[in-house]
Amino acid sequence: MLRYGFIAAGNIIRAMHRGAELKEEYKPSEIGVYDINEAVRKDYAFKGYATFDNMKELVDNSEMLVLGVTPKVAGFIIDELKACYRPGQLMLTVVTGVEQPWYTEHLGKDCKVVICMPNMSSQVGEGAFAVSRNENCTDEDVEKVTAILRLCGIVEEIPDGKMAEILPFNGSTPGFIYHIANLMVKEAGKLGLDSDSAIRLFAQTVKGSAEMILSSDISLKDLEAALRLPGGATVTALEKIESMGFDAIFKEFVKVSVDHCKKLGNQ
Repeated sequence: MLRYGFIAAGNIIRAMHRGAELKEEYKPSEIGVYDINEAVRKDYAFKGYATFDNMKELVDNSEMLVLGVTPKVAGFIIDELKACYRPGQLMLTVVTGVEQPWYTEHLGKDCKVVICMPNMSSQVGEGAFAVSRNENCTDEDVEKVTAILRLCGIVEEIPDGKMAEILPFNGSTPGFIYHIANLMVKEAGKLGLDSDSAIRLFAQTVKGSAEMILSSDISLKDLEAALRLPGGATVTALEKIESMGFDAIFKEFVKVSVDHCKKLGNQ
């Protein structure tokens, strides 16, 4: 019996596997993959994963499942999954916007489902996963089914029904950071700087700033205040973008991200 069976292996699932593959304790031979794309299956088989060309065989041979499709595809395949899903079989799902009532409706009141909001940083072993359980899942169940996530990042459990609200804080954040990085590269070029050097300095500074937030006992307010020196370049620049509406733009980023996630889940 395989430990996990992955239903589909798109970009976010590939990122999770690549991050987990960085750890010695990760064993591809314990993982099954079903994907409609033959080239994808061959690629995984080459890396030592067990592959299947139909969902039933994967489900029958897997202790736990990971559902990695889009919301629209989830609607197309749920009946096929229901036909082979074992009552009480643990399932981790990364389907954006779909909440627990939908799984209970389609898989039965005894289903054990943990919803996960992943992000692409898992590819380098630095993922940030938000998870929520349904009422059938015990602490042991959650620990068991999310073990693969902890191989490539951190796991935070959030209340059921808040997965759309958490999206801006982990799922969408890489897009925001990459967008800013692209803007910084362009500005570096205008200033006559070497773009590669500038982006390395920028990326390392973002990484270090994140580590300060995670490991320091200094509050976010005090961390920012320490850089807001009167008359300094940093505080002057911050005050300028605040006057141009940056804070309002960021709030809109959060709002739109949440709203669209909910819309995806209702497709």
